[in-house]
Amino acid sequence: MYQYYIYGLGLHSEIKLYHLEETSAAPDVTVRYASVPEDIGLLTAQGVASAMSVSRIWFRNDSGHFIIQNGNEILVCPFGDVDEKELASFVLGWSISFLFLQRGFSAIHCSAMEIDGHRAALIAGVSGAGKSTAALSLIEAGYRYLADDIIMVKPSADMLVYPGFPLQKVCRNVAEQMDDEDLFYINERKDKFAYYNTEDFCNEPRQLSIMIMLDKYDGDTVLTEELTGLAKWNCMLQNLFLLDAYKSFDYPPEEKARTLELAGKIRIYKITRPDGTDTIDEIRDAMIRIFNQT
Repeated sequence: MYQYYIYGLGLHSEIKLYHLEETSAAPDVTVRYASVPEDIGLLTAQGVASAMSVSRIWFRNDSGHFIIQNGNEILVCPFGDVDEKELASFVLGWSISFLFLQRGFSAIHCSAMEIDGHRAALIAGVSGAGKSTAALSLIEAGYRYLADDIIMVKPSADMLVYPGFPLQKVCRNVAEQMDDEDLFYINERKDKFAYYNTEDFCNEPRQLSIMIMLDKYDGDTVLTEELTGLAKWNCMLQNLFLLDAYKSFDYPPEEKARTLELAGKIRIYKITRPDGTDTIDEIRDAMIRIFNQT
């Protein structure tokens, strides 16, 4: 078993999870290989590709079946000789997000930055809005990050965001300007590169207080506004990591209630930039102003 620590949980896995460093954490979650259960096999034969119940969520893709149970176990049933790295990517993506859903958390598609040494700000964005570039700009300005792609959070008194893993993603145009031999291409739907960045990684939980949504438009100035009312809830819903999955499952009622409560507990801002124009310095300065005044 490989031993890891991620999002505040100890994870013991039969599959090597390449983005994580091994630790000696006690197991809260187990990832193991398994055969497809008979009932899921029958549903698959009927063309069913996923299902959700209170205690079990499963989905099927080209790599195999992934079964998430009781908030503490992920079963991986691969098809033939599948690359273990491919299996690992689905464990650290949808599978672990579903597992945290079972534990009462929402998985948000965003970067998480440490601010003020004790708080956390989420940086989300529509496709192509520059989320990764904005996060990198903040890191270059001296900020640390807790996660680059997914964070897990639930309404609570402390509203803690736990660190993910120290992998930093950048788009191709940013990668081409970097002199880093450790950059590697990641096979995603978007053309991106990544590198391990432990130096700027915050490995302790921080209290969530701010979310910034990045957008783009056909204009010529950077616009900043604070969202209120249902616009805050819609922003939270639009940035759920499992949004595509909910097209098959529908939103679980508890997910809607949780995101509504989360939206009410933090301040949410929207920064809209001109499309096709390099305004990263203005965006970074706008984010820092928000951090300082909030």
